Amino acid sequence: MKNTFDVALSFAMEDSDLVETVYYYLKAEELSVFYAPVPECQSILSGKNQREVFYRIFGKEAGYVVLFVSKDYVVKPVPMEEARIAFSKHAGNGTVIPVYIDGTALPKELLDPRKMNYFSSNDAAAIASHVAAKIEDEKRDAKKKSAKKNLADGANVMNVGGNTGGTQFFIQNYNGEQG
Repeated sequence: MKNTFDVALSFAMEDSDLVETVYYYLKAEELSVFYAPVPECQSILSGKNQREVFYRIFGKEAGYVVLFVSKDYVVKPVPMEEARIAFSKHAGNGTVIPVYIDGTALPKELLDPRKMNYFSSNDAAAIASHVAAKIEDEKRDAKKKSAKKNLADGANVMNVGGNTGGTQFFIQNYNGEQG
């Protein structure tokens, strides 16, 4: 399933200045980002059961979920519910990235020992760079896997006299014509 968003941002409103800056950095990287306060995301939430929408976005529709963990985050029910949804639906595959912005940790029941993907920073540029790099690495790996699968399935393979090759190339004659 193709994700609706490359990344969704979960945060406490007290941390919105930092998160908004990260949002704009991620958008500059041409990533699709769910950040609830912006108009295009507000339209997704408008008139709908927000709990259901958040469950869908943080659980299924975002390729990555970034949790901006702070003293305010861990005491608020909505961000903590978003964190629980993200960890339960992403099943330890490393696509949940808790960012510890003030040294406050997530509750132990949410820590995922199978895939440590935690990051500590309160620098918006560093956070965005870290997240964008993870997403880019995943996209590059997915392209490589797709290319290997296509080659294994015989796609894009030239068959000449029973001999096959994974790359097609042209040999030019001395006069520059393709032959």
